[in-house]
Amino acid sequence: MDINLEQTLFCGQSFAWTKTGSLYEAVLFGRCIRLDEQSFASVVADDPELAAYFDMDWEYAKAQSYLSSLDPYLASCITRYEGLHLLNQDPWEVLISFLLSQNNNIKRIRSMYQTLCRAFGSEVGTQKFAFPSPQQLEMATEAELRALGMGFRAPYLLDAIRCHALLDEIPNLSTEKAATHLMTIKGVGPKVAACILVFAFHRMDAFPLDTWMLKVMKSRYPGKDASFFEPYAALAQQYLFHAERLGGGVV
Repeated sequence: MDINLEQTLFCGQSFAWTKTGSLYEAVLFGRCIRLDEQSFASVVADDPELAAYFDMDWEYAKAQSYLSSLDPYLASCITRYEGLHLLNQDPWEVLISFLLSQNNNIKRIRSMYQTLCRAFGSEVGTQKFAFPSPQQLEMATEAELRALGMGFRAPYLLDAIRCHALLDEIPNLSTEKAATHLMTIKGVGPKVAACILVFAFHRMDAFPLDTWMLKVMKSRYPGKDASFFEPYAALAQQYLFHAERLGGGVV
């Protein structure tokens, strides 16, 4: 199969996964998921939820070929990290995850994510906890969230809990209007809104711009914007972001 689990799960789009040896683990859909490269194909073949989550039916080969034709540097990123997929994640989980991501690093975001799971989520296996629902978090206080290490993000989480129903409206909106809608939540700016649109709603025209991407766009694509990568801007962004963060560009 054309997916690379290592690149897909640890490129900064999800904070649910851990790896022990060759085994990848997460709690998704209220159950414990355990995968490795060898068993992946047979597992997802029998599990439509996982196949959809890993976006197995989308046109990755076509998109990678087209993007590679645009630019030698992007082609080198795709070659190095080939098989990176965009996950179809739960919108609520993505909203909270990327509120936590602000002024943060991936290791610490993952730790904060797991802290919320242990404090508020349902136990679905021995010391394995699901990500908490808005209903499970609705009684949390700012002081309690700060005590758990959420810091200045605590008020953002409280507002997201209060406004979580607006996520249901996103599928019916254009990408531009959806981003504006998401930014009514405290702490959601253009970058976080774009991340939600890519990682929860598979909007290929969304293009998150954080410090890594601003750097690569300035150095590699001066005068260009997301339109240069259409119709696969979101996938291009993830390859460029991942390569820039890991120092993996070749050309």
